[in-house]
Amino acid sequence: MRRLYGGVVGLLFLGCSVFAEEIHVAANGNDMNKGTLSSPLATLGAAQDALRQTGRLGKEPCAVVIHAGTYRLSKPLVLGPADCGSEDAPVVYRAAVDEDVVITGAQRITSAWEAWKDRIVRTQLGKTEAIDQFFVNGERQHMARYPNHGAGFVPAGGNSERGARAGTPPYTGCTPDAWDDSRAAGWIDPTGAFMHGMHGGLWGSQHYRVLGKNANGSLNYEGGWQNNRAGKPHASYRMIENVFEELDAPGEWFHDTKQGYLYYQPAKNVDMASASFEAVQQIKHLIEIYGDTQQPVAEMDILNSGNRLEHTLVKTYETTRPVKNIRIEGIRFTGTARTFMETREPLLRSDWSIYRGGAVHLRGTEAIVIERCDFEELGGNAVFVDGYNRNVTVRSNRFKNNGASDLNFVGSFAAVRDPAFSHGASARPLDEVDTAIGPKSDEYPADCLVEDNLMTLCGRFEKQTSGVNLSMSSRITIRHNTISHTPRAAINICDGTWGGHLLEWNDCFETVLETHDHGAFNSWGRDRYWHRAGTSGPSEKDKDGIPMITHWINRYPNCPRWDAYQTTIIRSNRMHCDHGWSIDLDDGSTNYQVYNNLCLTGGLKTREGYYRTFTNNVVIGNVYTCNVPYPKPTHDQYERNLMWGKGYQSTKPLLWGGTRNYNFLHGPDATETGPATALQDQSRDDPDSLYGNARFLSPEEGDFRVASDSPALRIGFQNFPMTGFGVTSARRKAQAAFPTIRMPEVYVTNEMEEFVTNESRPVRGGGRRGDRGPVRVRTKQVLGADVKSLTTDGEVSAAGMYSKSGVILLTVAPKSQMALFGFRDDDVVLEIDGIEISDDDHLINRMQNLVAGEHTAKVWRAQEPLTLSFIK
Repeated sequence: MRRLYGGVVGLLFLGCSVFAEEIHVAANGNDMNKGTLSSPLATLGAAQDALRQTGRLGKEPCAVVIHAGTYRLSKPLVLGPADCGSEDAPVVYRAAVDEDVVITGAQRITSAWEAWKDRIVRTQLGKTEAIDQFFVNGERQHMARYPNHGAGFVPAGGNSERGARAGTPPYTGCTPDAWDDSRAAGWIDPTGAFMHGMHGGLWGSQHYRVLGKNANGSLNYEGGWQNNRAGKPHASYRMIENVFEELDAPGEWFHDTKQGYLYYQPAKNVDMASASFEAVQQIKHLIEIYGDTQQPVAEMDILNSGNRLEHTLVKTYETTRPVKNIRIEGIRFTGTARTFMETREPLLRSDWSIYRGGAVHLRGTEAIVIERCDFEELGGNAVFVDGYNRNVTVRSNRFKNNGASDLNFVGSFAAVRDPAFSHGASARPLDEVDTAIGPKSDEYPADCLVEDNLMTLCGRFEKQTSGVNLSMSSRITIRHNTISHTPRAAINICDGTWGGHLLEWNDCFETVLETHDHGAFNSWGRDRYWHRAGTSGPSEKDKDGIPMITHWINRYPNCPRWDAYQTTIIRSNRMHCDHGWSIDLDDGSTNYQVYNNLCLTGGLKTREGYYRTFTNNVVIGNVYTCNVPYPKPTHDQYERNLMWGKGYQSTKPLLWGGTRNYNFLHGPDATETGPATALQDQSRDDPDSLYGNARFLSPEEGDFRVASDSPALRIGFQNFPMTGFGVTSARRKAQAAFPTIRMPEVYVTNEMEEFVTNESRPVRGGGRRGDRGPVRVRTKQVLGADVKSLTTDGEVSAAGMYSKSGVILLTVAPKSQMALFGFRDDDVVLEIDGIEISDDDHLINRMQNLVAGEHTAKVWRAQEPLTLSFIK
């Protein structure tokens, strides 16, 4: 089988001249063949065995060349240390040049179809496992569902139904009555159905498996553990599938495992006589690259479906011999089973739970390259880089229509010092935790590259997903990727362990489409130092109401960087978010430098955390939201940013925690340049910031550079390139979409007493003046408390609320009447004596006119509902 060759079919490989060994695989091959070009093998497993038998692995460059065709797997191809290459002699599994190669877990259905009734056909499959995905002519069809795909409740936005953009409802169709007993009454046996619901706060999704019916006709089900901050499912955003009686629309199907029939109502333009049919059952991985490991058993807390903690044993891994120097090139991966019911393991105290696996699953590897591949129509994650991995490269691939996340880098919690898994758990005193800096083992991904990938429409089934997700990882470079049309973030970092990431030249748009309170880029930093500064329980404030974090910072000044000990850099990206922020550094995110980014809509947000610098960004929309800041000094800096939009927002405007200055607030109608009093009025910061017309060159075309005589240059702002975002290879650029550039609908004037609404198509560099309304943040008082209605997304996010309802108590004076009644700072008052509180005036009226006797109040505290009882 040894061949030395050159010419057209010779492949130069990163400095290697030619492959010394090639094994050929073809759809019409035979595993009894020799594996040469003229006598190819039939399966990847046979090629793997043949390559091992050559004795040349790691000594000379070797390749498995896969020729055009579809290769159907019933179990994953597992590559281990015996399949290693070396730095000078890598091993490549690749598609033959200019040939289309598909590796799939979908199996062909060749049995005959017969007419059944109501335009539905069926075929007998016999006794077999339940079908999880069904494809016709390569296109995914829909399990019989209610409401139908593209039908049902379509949200229009607004205060009560925030999250899904009009026309893009969760699950491509949802309805409040999807799980109702009245609907279930028409289902004879819904056992095996799946209930899908958005989290009540639109922080991802929750999924349930129907076990049958209860005696009263209601559904009996299990699940709901997919979100690490589990809560009640959203009242409106619900869907149910895999119910026989709901098979009523073109493109829907149902597999009756008891009788063995697969039922299908053909989609439009499907010719049953000529169409191809494929089904996926249980296969979740297609290629596994696993190093040799030990399997220590560890314990962790996992939320169960009842929103209670259960102590569970899980496997962690210690790599003893990694797999090295393997490349996968030019292959299309598709057809794996969905994994939403196995998305269970919490990623520390982030909002995420995950399933550790994907179509390509790496664990215990070094120098693995995945390049020029397509990952499409997968049921779960596409690529999962799990535990110890070094120098993994994922380059020039396309990800589309996958069920969960496209790319995960997730380390082992065994490498984390003092890991915690529940967001709601009280923070441990820092005197009791391990204070060493950084990880305690090597079981995490580091020094990896994600470059020139096109990612779109991830999260088809699971909504707490992203194009790229990082957790318990270090020094991951994410650059020149185009990531769009996501239900949640384009890029997400779950924690501060261990930083050092570089995000640059990414184009992220149409993000947070089906959820809210998130960012095109989102991060959390709920690390071992993190103590909540507001909306928190008594354990995180002392008896005088001072946040405990203040005491710990005085004692351990560097504690925010025990885990986030390396700086993460976010630069030269174009970010756009539909329902949140362009860049959202949430809940303690620490040690970030953010500069030279174009933020289209959404703006920037921080919540708690330390050592964040925002410089030289162009920020459109909400501009900057600082929620629940820590007291000074946080070492945060917000300087030399060019802003066009709603100005600053904060629940506590005079407590920013850091410094702001030398910023420029763009007023398209401004005729003069002067001090930015609109910014200075809210706090003592921004003494040298300016207001005026920035003189953008061509904002309607996405060019937010400023003219050479722009007054924005006076504050030290420097133009940066407005092109070059996203993918760079010709193939991926030809497939990529681009964001729609929208001018701010609302922007602030320099008087800070009014917004200006931009009601017409913008002209070069500006907009037209429209209606005005008061926007100065004024608070009112009642019985010793400063109160304010919740009116902005920033306030809702700060309180951890699900909607703009209730009245927040910004401060409650000690020994005041409200304090004696049991109210605290940051409580959101929802009801008094069972009557819903509509706004601050309503609360003031209710409290001032209480009669003598016992009363109750429903409040939102520490992101949980609580009922207070008090006596006047």
